[in-house]
Parts: sequence; C-alpha cells; structure tokens
Amino acid sequence: MTESGPTSAYSARFLDHLTSPRRRGSLERPTHRGSAEDPACGDLLTFDLAVAGGVVADVRFRVLGCPGSIAVGSALASLLVGRPARAGAVPAAELEAEVGGVPPAKRHALLLAQDALAAALRSPVS
Repeated sequence: MTESGPTSAYSARFLDHLTSPRRRGSLERPTHRGSAEDPACGDLLTFDLAVAGGVVADVRFRVLGCPGSIAVGSALASLLVGRPARAGAVPAAELEAEVGGVPPAKRHALLLAQDALAAALRSPVS
C-alpha cells in the first residue's frame, strides 16, 4: 500500500499485531475471564487468564471489533505473561509503544483493553 493508502495511519508494529494477532483464542482452563464493551462503537474484548502464584501464567483474547481493538488486544496479551495479576500490570504507555502508537480514532482500544483486563482479574472462573 502507498503512503496515502488506508493503512498509512498505522505503524508497522500495529499492522503486525493486526494481521498476526498473538495469543488469540480461548484457554481450556482459565482461572479468570472477563470482558469489556465500548458502548460507543460496540467493540467487545474478552481475556482468559491462567493465574498462578499471583502472576499471569497464560493468557488468550477474543475480540469482535475494529483494527485498533484487535491490535491492542494482541499487544496486551503478548505483554501480560509473567506479569503480576493486577490491573495496570502493563502501563498504557508501554501498551501503546508495543503497537508503535495508536491513531486518534482508535485510542478507545487502549482503554477497552485495560477495562477487559480489569474485568478478568475481578472474575475468577469457578
């Protein structure tokens, strides 16, 4: 695509997470699961976590949404393993850096991902 094409607002790292999402899918035996929805656009992001000893041992995500939600969900999932199982374990600035920046029209995806992670951490699976 050319510089003036539809993807020119996206960095190479953003496009890599978009076209080759990391950790997409479901965990067979999650310890935690939670979702968040953006009421303005309808994007829905869900995280399955396997937490052991207070640390995220494994994670998968599912998303119904725009390119921003796909790329940011992939980025957060890829950064979470080995981190403390707490909201904010991946700071917003680090998350945005992982995708090489987020265009203004897709910034809602950063908050959606953090909200979905917080929901998962509050929701142990029985």
